[in-house]
Amino acid sequence: MKTLLLFAQRGADSPTNRWLSENPLILGLIALLIGAALAGSGAYELRKGVAHDKYGNEIRGGMGTAASVMRIVVGIAACGFGLYKIVAG
Repeated sequence: MKTLLLFAQRGADSPTNRWLSENPLILGLIALLIGAALAGSGAYELRKGVAHDKYGNEIRGGMGTAASVMRIVVGIAACGFGLYKIVAG
C-alpha cells in the first residue's frame, strides 16, 4: 500500500512524467503494448466463451461476453491513444 501512495504523491511534475512528456514515442509504444494485450485477451476470451475476473473466477454467459467486449473496447481505446501520441507527439 505504501508503494501506491508514493506513486500517487509524485504528481504531474514528477521526473517520470516530465520524461514521458519529452518522449511521447515511448508513451505511445507503452499504450500500444497495453492496448494490444488487453484487446487480444478480450478477443480470446470472447471466442472461448469464458471470461475471467481479477480473482481468476470464470464468468460465463452474458456477463462474460460483456466483460470480453469491454476489454476489447478499452484495448482499442488504448491503442488509439498510443497512435495519437506517436503521431501528434
